[in-house]
Amino acid sequence: MKVLVTESVPAAGTVPGAMLALDGHNVVFCHPAGADVGPAPCIGLAVGGRCPLRPGEVDLVVDIRPAPGPFTMREAGAMCAVRTGTPLLIAGRPPTGSTLAEEAVEVCEQDELLAACAKAVAPTGPVVRRAVIEAVAPIARRLRETPDVRLLDVEGAVHIHVSLLNDPDDVVIEDIRRAAWLAFTRATRGRVQAVSHIAVRTKSTSRPR
Repeated sequence: MKVLVTESVPAAGTVPGAMLALDGHNVVFCHPAGADVGPAPCIGLAVGGRCPLRPGEVDLVVDIRPAPGPFTMREAGAMCAVRTGTPLLIAGRPPTGSTLAEEAVEVCEQDELLAACAKAVAPTGPVVRRAVIEAVAPIARRLRETPDVRLLDVEGAVHIHVSLLNDPDDVVIEDIRRAAWLAFTRATRGRVQAVSHIAVRTKSTSRPR
């Protein structure tokens, strides 16, 4: 997994970044240790620099906050994550006076970082589930629906269950099934096999399609 680390104060991300790297992740930084970005706020805006947060390249942005306090421009990468739709995890106390915690998929203590990262991007975790929901929602809105999405791991394959209240035609069913499968495959980068199912809920039962 490729993780972009940002930080509220200089060098706060160095040790957590090393821990993530030792855990097998590909770690990049908004403010690499020893990098001279001059007056620029991050490596992406430095002369000759390149922002590591490119579409499809980063799986998770981790904002390291070693102490409580307000948002700092040092952690602007967290705002970039929200803007680009990249999953955000906050390690430490969320910034005061900010809604950043509401945008994050996970908030954890720093000693829980490795477990929180694994949970956030697990094939049945919140990052993947949100990707599936966002993919099927535009189709479901045509039915004036808010679909219920559940991801279940069954013997190494993930079954995507999308439940609807109304009974759509076969074309819409196939559109939803394909959108759910594609979103899951993109979010997991094809590392996990998936099967998508559509069910129509009634007052007493759920009928698969």
